[in-house]
Amino acid sequence: MGLLRPALVLSFLAAALLAGCGLNFDRYDPAGGGADGSTAEAAGGGDASNDVAAVESGGGTDALPDAPSVAPDASVDASVKSDAAGAADAAGSCGGPGQGCCAGNACNGGGCCDNGACAARGEAAGGGVCVDGAVVACGGAGSPCCQSGACNGKSCCVDGACVMFGQSCGGTFGACNRGACNCGADGQTCCAGAPSGSSISANFCIASGDACESSSNQCTACGGPGQPCCDGSWCASGGCCDGSSRTCVGGGGACSGGQGACKSGACGGGTCGGEGLACCGSGVGCTAPYTSCQAGACGGCGGTGQACCPGNNAGGYWCSVGLACTAASTTCAACGGSGESCCAGGVCKTGACSGQNQCM
Repeated sequence: MGLLRPALVLSFLAAALLAGCGLNFDRYDPAGGGADGSTAEAAGGGDASNDVAAVESGGGTDALPDAPSVAPDASVDASVKSDAAGAADAAGSCGGPGQGCCAGNACNGGGCCDNGACAARGEAAGGGVCVDGAVVACGGAGSPCCQSGACNGKSCCVDGACVMFGQSCGGTFGACNRGACNCGADGQTCCAGAPSGSSISANFCIASGDACESSSNQCTACGGPGQPCCDGSWCASGGCCDGSSRTCVGGGGACSGGQGACKSGACGGGTCGGEGLACCGSGVGCTAPYTSCQAGACGGCGGTGQACCPGNNAGGYWCSVGLACTAASTTCAACGGSGESCCAGGVCKTGACSGQNQCM
C-alpha cells in the first residue's frame, strides 16, 4: 500500500494553493493558530489560498519575484487517494502516510484523515496543511508555511512558520526581506540547521519551493526529476526520493544502485521504498514522502513521536512544524519552548538557545 502517497493527490486538490516543496516546519505553535491566535487567513489579511497562489504563479503585487516552484501535480486523478486507502485496508494496515485511516479516523504521528487516507503531519491536506490531526490554514503571519514553503506576499518561511516582511527571522538569521533572510534564498547558502553543532537538525531553505542541494549546500528548486528532494523526502508527481543522492527520480525513471524503476513513489517498480515496504538497497532507502527506513521497513517519519526524516545534508534530520529531532533518540518532539530543544537553526519561541541546544 505504501506505493501511493497522499501528496500526489492533495497537490492536485490544492493546485491553486500549493506547489511541491521547501518546507521546514520547526517553529509554528499549532496551539496558537496565527501569531495572534488567529487563522492564517485572518492573519494574512485575506484569503491565504489566493495570496499563495499569486506567489507561486508570479502574479499579484506582492508576488515573490525570484521564488521558484514545482508545478502542481494536476495529472494525478483524485480517485488515487481513495484507491490508496482501499488498498491499505485490504492489506490490513492503516494510519501511515498514504494508508487508510484507522478506526475513528485516526492517523499516526499527528497525521490527518483526509478523504479516507492519512496525510502526514506537515503535509498538504484539504486546502491547508496537517498539524496534529487537524487541517489548518497556511501562509499567513505566524501560521505554518504551505507545503511548498510558500507564505503570503513578501514574507519568509522560517522553521515552518511564516515570518512577515521586515520581522525577525529568529536566531541569527536577521530580518525577512522580500522572501529571504540572511541565508536560505534561492541560490544562497542554506541556513544552518545546527549552528552550534549541538543538534542534528538539517540545513534548510527559506525561499518558496527550494531545498538544500546536498553537494553544494545551496538552495535550489526541489521536487522535480534530478532536483533535490524537498523537505520530508517529498518529490512531485509520484517521484521517488533516492536516498543515496537525496535527489528526485521521476516516475518511470531508474533509481540508482540497480533498484529498478520509480513507480508511485516506490522504486523496484513499486516493490521497495514505499510505506510498509522493505527499504531499498544500495543506500536508496525509503523513497516515498514522509517515510524513513526503520528496522528494514519504511515507516512514517517527521510527526509527533515518530522517527526523524532524513535531511539533505549529511547527518541532518527533518521534523514537521513545531517539532525538532532529538539527538538522543532521533525522534521528533516539541521544540522552541522553555526547557525544550531548540528548533532548527537554534530558534526558540522565547528566550535564547543554549549551547546544549535547549531553549532558556
